Amino acid sequence: MVNELKQLIKQHKKIEIEIKHLTKLRLNDRTSASWERLRELKKEKLNLKGKISEIKN
Repeated sequence: MVNELKQLIKQHKKIEIEIKHLTKLRLNDRTSASWERLRELKKEKLNLKGKISEIKN
């Protein structure tokens, strides 16, 4: 359970970094594809955050 929590936190941080990177790229690249990818990542991040808080409680 603890190991699973650590893996989820690691994935969450990885997605956060990717979101920051994509956000910076979107300043110059305003295509719908980059917006869709960013939206997918944010949903994924939110799901992981929910799982993490579920395990913690």
